[in-house]
Amino acid sequence: MKRTSAAAANRLASLRDIARSLPETPGVYLWQNEDGVALYVGKAVNVRSRVMSYFSAMRRDRRVRDMVSRAHGIRHEVAATELEALFRESALIKELKPYFNRALLVSRPAHYLKLDRSKPDPVLQSAREASDDGCDYFGPFRSGQTLRETIAYLHDVLPLRKCAAQKPRCKPCVYHQMNTCAAPALGGIYRERHEEALEKLFDLLDGREDRVAIWLQEKRDRLSDSLLFERAAEIQQRIDAFQQARRRDAILEAAMQCRCVLVNHQPFEDEASRLLLVAHGHVVSTREILAPDAKEVAGWLRAHGPVIRSLTVQQSPVDAALVFRRWVNSNRRQVKWVAMPSLDRSEDVLERVRYVLQKDAPGNVAFA
Repeated sequence: MKRTSAAAANRLASLRDIARSLPETPGVYLWQNEDGVALYVGKAVNVRSRVMSYFSAMRRDRRVRDMVSRAHGIRHEVAATELEALFRESALIKELKPYFNRALLVSRPAHYLKLDRSKPDPVLQSAREASDDGCDYFGPFRSGQTLRETIAYLHDVLPLRKCAAQKPRCKPCVYHQMNTCAAPALGGIYRERHEEALEKLFDLLDGREDRVAIWLQEKRDRLSDSLLFERAAEIQQRIDAFQQARRRDAILEAAMQCRCVLVNHQPFEDEASRLLLVAHGHVVSTREILAPDAKEVAGWLRAHGPVIRSLTVQQSPVDAALVFRRWVNSNRRQVKWVAMPSLDRSEDVLERVRYVLQKDAPGNVAFA
């Protein structure tokens, strides 16, 4: 019995020594048994501090005590940013399926929002995969229910085409009479209004929701100035729906795409902002923003095109999107971001870079 107690004490002392030698940087850590099998995978902004906390937690948490009692080693991987550590933690948990991890174990199927711009007056559709067919795909969404709720929300906020009929019979319909559909099949100014709504849809799904908020507010104010108070009240209802959806993070759900994202992150007021290039569940590159030059940043982004195309996908796009969503939620006031559908279109890349470098960053919040 004494030998067993002495062995346990020596093992625990050895684990403490390993923990003290860990770096004080962001990264992931793996508690391992005597065969090197992972018992638990976690992430931390400060790996040493987080791992050391388990030894004090043993006294009050039976599950932690059970895990540490089985551990014979601690492995770690350094990450450049907290987001990179989150991505790596999620990928390792799905790969290794550690016994003591409860969350992030199951990979989720993907659901996408589809828009076929090759057809006149396109309508929002749902799809189970993003095909290389020339259509625009947004997602992935973590469930079909979330996708349906997001489509309903988008129709509440923007006057998008409602019917999916090949040849819609607009008289106009009740949706148009309620000002919730632009009725593009009527042609002329109606189609122009629908194109404007589609433009705002792309702003919304690319993470530039503040533009949509300003557009709605200006539209409401113009109607009020013209004494069209009923129409202004309808626009206010859309603004209310916009605010409510923000609280549910529906916009962020919609914008979680398997394409790359440019992030402007300022952790603290007295620290310099950093740009993060994120793609396929990886933080591809980071750089400080000292004297931001949009053209230089755009060139920096385009130079990473071959790197992004060669990335190894470590987890499903849904899982990577959920990790990114969680990180943005927890850093909402310090982050401004925009999706980058393609790094090949120079003017589009430059325009999006200018947006994310604007003086109002950080904080993608149009409504406080």
